[in-house]
Amino acid sequence: MGNLAHVEAEKKELAREIHQLACLWVRLVNSYDGGVVLQNTAKSSPIAEVKERQYEDPELVKLRERVPQQKKPLLDLKEDGVLRYRGHLCVPDVAGLRDRIMPESHYLWYSIHSRSMKMYYDIKDVYWWNDMKKNIAAFVAQCPSCQQVKVEQQKPRGLM
Repeated sequence: MGNLAHVEAEKKELAREIHQLACLWVRLVNSYDGGVVLQNTAKSSPIAEVKERQYEDPELVKLRERVPQQKKPLLDLKEDGVLRYRGHLCVPDVAGLRDRIMPESHYLWYSIHSRSMKMYYDIKDVYWWNDMKKNIAAFVAQCPSCQQVKVEQQKPRGLM
């Protein structure tokens, strides 16, 4: 999960749990009676889609074949048959899956327009793909809202 330095000490565990729910595409929504309701926002879970589509990516198929020959196991296949890199789901480069995962993390209601490093740490809790950090930085660099905030926070040169 990203940096929790800005969160009050007694709320950090709650923030972690909310993040874990978000990774499972579950949201907390205010109810009419003042309580909170869990809402599944996934039409089809990206996690399930990642697991199903790993066989469609030729690179992941090659990596899957190399798992038994690894001297230092970085990749593993659990009993569910899903390829993981250091415990993180390997995201296939098919059907725009990676491009759908990034905006979900970037526009979450509790971390709206997070910077690229926070977004990277949030996503890497669950997923992995080659050049992930570079892809996330490029995604954030193209966000008009983030660019506007970045410009507003820069101090003019020569003024102190």
